[in-house]
Amino acid sequence: MRSIKRVAAAKSLAIFCICCATVVLIAHCNSKKIPTAQSPAAELKKYAYTQPHLGTTVQLVFYSDNDELAASLSQQCFQHIRELNDIFSDYIDDSELNQLCNKPLNQAHKVSEPLFTVINQAQEISAKSNGAFDITIGTQTKRWRQRQAEIEPPLSPSSHVSYRDLKLDPLQQSITLLAPLQLDLGGIAKGYIADQLMRRIKAAGLSHAAVIIGGETVLAAAPPGKDGWRIGLEDPERKIIGTLSLENTCLSTSGDSYQFIEQDGQRQAHLIDPTTRKPMSNRLNVTTIAPSAMEADAWATALRILPLEKSLALAKQQPHLQALFMPYQQPPSKTDHFPTIKH
Repeated sequence: MRSIKRVAAAKSLAIFCICCATVVLIAHCNSKKIPTAQSPAAELKKYAYTQPHLGTTVQLVFYSDNDELAASLSQQCFQHIRELNDIFSDYIDDSELNQLCNKPLNQAHKVSEPLFTVINQAQEISAKSNGAFDITIGTQTKRWRQRQAEIEPPLSPSSHVSYRDLKLDPLQQSITLLAPLQLDLGGIAKGYIADQLMRRIKAAGLSHAAVIIGGETVLAAAPPGKDGWRIGLEDPERKIIGTLSLENTCLSTSGDSYQFIEQDGQRQAHLIDPTTRKPMSNRLNVTTIAPSAMEADAWATALRILPLEKSLALAKQQPHLQALFMPYQQPPSKTDHFPTIKH
């Protein structure tokens, strides 16, 4: 009988969802009197809220001078997560995503703006990465989850579908399935949701904020009196190798330190190679920095799938992307303008 060891600390596509998020939350606890748009010379207080959503931990951190606003805003954000999860989840039978997958083939189906936006961005990165990022791997990711839960699923025939079996019409905001597909937005939707939460926070007039959903992070202006949010970076052995000081940017990390299974002595990550339709077995953490968390999320997955040399070359070709590659027990590599890591 095959030996299967189940190892998972959190359902997250990122590595620093445990350590890095804690660093973000504890690094800047002080407040300082500074002029603000919401109230000149106000003393801003730090507010931090944490709830479990999307199979991981969602953390909101922002500075305000209004207790009532802070409490109301946090609840609005968590409610918005639930609303978006009803659109993107492949766990919920009647989610909009699953309803789309059950639609007739070769017919255009109008979808909501959030779903179209996420799938459209996924398709763009799929094309740029030559299929290293591909949301049509849903059948394979479902099988991986069953194995993770120590349930042996029946063998399914190899799938030859790809992102090319989706046709999008931006003018009609519609999507056509050209083959039977099970879509999985796990490598991009959390980034989109993080972006949306930050938009809501900024719309409330707050400028010093951070949103962390597992390993998808959106940073607004630094905490009052600080030059940036401190972000911890982990290697594949879960050791903090250093920190970044960032503001007004987004980042994501993809790896297998917290989500993998061991079968017959072989480590198998939750990340599926779209070409082979098999779990990745190498150990590598990839951290990306991009204008949006949605982009950072998807690119971290794509670059984690490709061989290291190809990934580094591809990352350098993207004008608004920076990336750090941390192989297991090997020196890291990074794009030319990746921020300085403080050790």
